Amino acid sequence: MGTAGKKMNVIKKYWDSVYLYVLLLIPGFCMCAGIYWSILKCVGMYEHLSWTQILLFDFSQLVYLGIALFFIFKNKKDSSYIPEHLFWVKGFTVLILFIQYNVILYLFPSPHVWECTFLFFTIIVFLFDSKLLTINVILYFISLVVAYSILPEAFLPLEDENIVEIMAYRIMIYWLTAICIMIIVYFVEHFLMQAKESNEENIRLMEKQLDYYKDVEFLDKELRKFRHDIRNHFLCMEMLMKNERTRELQEYFQDLQQDFAFQENVYFSGNDIIDAILNHDLPHYCNSRVVYKVHGNLPEIATVSPMDLCTVFSNLLSNAITSANACVDVGGGEIDISFGGGKKFFSIIVSNSVLEQETGKARKKSRNHGFGMGKIKGVLEKYNGKMELDVQQKMVTIAIYLPI
Repeated sequence: MGTAGKKMNVIKKYWDSVYLYVLLLIPGFCMCAGIYWSILKCVGMYEHLSWTQILLFDFSQLVYLGIALFFIFKNKKDSSYIPEHLFWVKGFTVLILFIQYNVILYLFPSPHVWECTFLFFTIIVFLFDSKLLTINVILYFISLVVAYSILPEAFLPLEDENIVEIMAYRIMIYWLTAICIMIIVYFVEHFLMQAKESNEENIRLMEKQLDYYKDVEFLDKELRKFRHDIRNHFLCMEMLMKNERTRELQEYFQDLQQDFAFQENVYFSGNDIIDAILNHDLPHYCNSRVVYKVHGNLPEIATVSPMDLCTVFSNLLSNAITSANACVDVGGGEIDISFGGGKKFFSIIVSNSVLEQETGKARKKSRNHGFGMGKIKGVLEKYNGKMELDVQQKMVTIAIYLPI
């Protein structure tokens, strides 16, 4: 496996394990705080709290930790457990965080709550989930507002003449910090999701390549078999022809033609990536009544990465197959795929039939031709490529030009 593949796997593992760390982080951190407060209670501090309150707090952390370990144990046995139950994992995380905010603020009010607020920001930034982060920021802010309203003497310098300015300043700093963190988390999350999608796309491409190589191996075996038998076939046909057994000769020829038909189902464009996608998607996803043609050849491509080439062509072909399949019952579906190369650019041109009501949309906005157009445009921008869209009657043609 190459460096890029290893990097993708590391990112994917990190992304999948984020919630495991979050599940352990909160109750684990609060258990340490509970032990610390129990020690302080033993030495005569926190006289306003009873042992019952402190022990109940410690016990609640054990309950949260037990639930977290349950999720982690399940995920260790089945790595898809947390992704499949992500709603409940996120719900559990949000709930225990909200309970912790309020319990800690009311049981252990402190003039250092502002410092603790920024510690809170430091911890939740590692959630790397923009929605989960936003919910927690809002819930923590609500908890602070309620705590300030019920126990203002514990959190605010009430003797200060500028108490309103202090409150306004704290709120402003809180939200400025929160917005900055949410922006950072949004971009980190976006990067991780892109990396994960790229990894999944790479896996799909490898599967298609594997199928393609299996088809090529099958073709090679059939060709060897055909070459071995062809002489005998010619001798038999010659014997039938000399004896003027025309009907038997015709039947023999038809049977031979069917045996040779396997070659018609394998396409060679000159590029392994394109061949893998062509020979996998056309027979697997195309309706049997769709008429498709493939012609032309690609030159050697050194500038565009296999992953980006896969992104462009797989999305083009997927959109074409979807549109052509939809046209089968209303006049027939057609797909025409053409490859070409020049001195500086190579071209991939895909034409397909489209429903009449869709042609107007395609003329206005090329993105209506398929959801993958955004990815295609991203690759074109990366390599300074070009795309042309043409709509003629009930056919849509998209031409892609990329540097060799």
